[in-house]
Amino acid sequence: MRRFRRGLLATLCAALTVLTLGGASSGPPPNAIHGSQLSWAPLGLNTAPWDGDLSGQSGQALQPMLRKAGIGMLRFGGGSAADDYGWQNGADVQHCPQGGSNAVVPALGAGGCVSGSTLGYGNFSASATKFGASSFVTVNYGTGTPAEAGAWVKASMTMPGRGVSLWEVGNETYGCWESDYWLQQPPASYAGYVPSAGQGAAQNPTCPQTSLGDVIGTQIMANSYAAHVGAFIQAMREADKGAQIGVPWAFGSDVPGAAVPDSTEWNDTLLSEHSDDIGFVDAHYYPFNFTGSAGNGNPDDQQILQALRRVPSLYGEIRATLSVYDPKASVIVGETNVSSAETATVCRPLGALFAAGDALSWLAAGAQSIDWWNTDNDGNTSGSCSNPDFGMFSSSSGGQPPAPQTPYYGYQLASILARPDARLASLPTSDLNDVIAFQSALPGGKTAVAFLNTDTSQTEHVTFQAPPGMSGSGHQLKTWTYSNSSPRVATGSEDSSAVSGGITLAPESMTVLETS
Repeated sequence: MRRFRRGLLATLCAALTVLTLGGASSGPPPNAIHGSQLSWAPLGLNTAPWDGDLSGQSGQALQPMLRKAGIGMLRFGGGSAADDYGWQNGADVQHCPQGGSNAVVPALGAGGCVSGSTLGYGNFSASATKFGASSFVTVNYGTGTPAEAGAWVKASMTMPGRGVSLWEVGNETYGCWESDYWLQQPPASYAGYVPSAGQGAAQNPTCPQTSLGDVIGTQIMANSYAAHVGAFIQAMREADKGAQIGVPWAFGSDVPGAAVPDSTEWNDTLLSEHSDDIGFVDAHYYPFNFTGSAGNGNPDDQQILQALRRVPSLYGEIRATLSVYDPKASVIVGETNVSSAETATVCRPLGALFAAGDALSWLAAGAQSIDWWNTDNDGNTSGSCSNPDFGMFSSSSGGQPPAPQTPYYGYQLASILARPDARLASLPTSDLNDVIAFQSALPGGKTAVAFLNTDTSQTEHVTFQAPPGMSGSGHQLKTWTYSNSSPRVATGSEDSSAVSGGITLAPESMTVLETS
């Protein structure tokens, strides 16, 4: 994410410090849904060096809510903040005044204008351990060095409570909004480059994509990253031969909120040169780029929910490229939200429905984990929610702890199906135009299904083939419902015979069923 704000979590237990990425399986569970076997931490959340809400009293308030939402992974780095963060001394270049000669680090590894971060790596790890979560860490590529990255990996292995499951080299290094002083070094030797300090490509005339055009600019940036990332990976692997290390994946113009100019050039260049070194690619999925409220010229609720139908094909495009260069690599969705700009969807039921459908769509397609952007973002404080924001929670303020915003309830719903080691798949229904449905074989033999009605005005009645354990009568089912007209997670139960002829879905709603 090119915006910089907040996030959370760290290590499940000492014996489980590496997230299994290969999708290996001992075979389908007894209820035999043939889908993607989930990792032991499929649902995650982003946090940042500038976010103090992870620790202290705010952290204590968040802990039970994160567990209730099934959050098992915390990504640390804070989007573009990762490429300005010095983990050894807590330096955070982003907090320097914007503009002026001291607004960014003047040279690789040099000092310049820096300030201490609110949440250092040590405090992040300690807090995450308390949450019982795993860590996904983005090392500083833009203003950092291979030695710094290697030392970080070594420290994570030798300091109690600091184990890391996933490592990534740099955040969105394909974009002009990211700090990338390696562009000044050979082979790019791009003189005059100055990071945009978070302003974006259009305000940075020194970025190759801006000054030389998309095609040539992306070639320069891709060749530079490919030339230098190997030294980072080597230093990190010398510290830990088993480290799972990933690199950024670039979406094209068909994902407006995450579009990268000439994305194919980036992906092909990087993967062709480093296929043996890469364990996963990190895709940041923002289907839209707007701010404010949905509708009134922006995409409306139905368009936003319908965008989720494209997730399987987007995942297929990633896998097709990986099959050419690096078939063993997995796909992580390290950031996701409705838009790459703050929106008011986090204050409306739409935020819950998108978050739930988004997570289940990517995981059912084959992604190993998905991390919401982000924990809290300062847009809303003291439990109120009326302003554009990114967060799953409001920010603490005036002694008031963080409070859930609607994406939190979406992850609550998703977590019923997206449990560690479950087998998740799409579920065909009689309405393929309006309803997105999923089925999950849960550990222990239970089965769950979820139905998302993307139609914002019409009730839909759909039929479906009930998965094993849910067909016929005499089976008691647990139920969860959430809708635009009733924006709360309502629980209940009913006999399986009630859905033997299909299920009726309220407009703009999600219904989840689970066998008892």
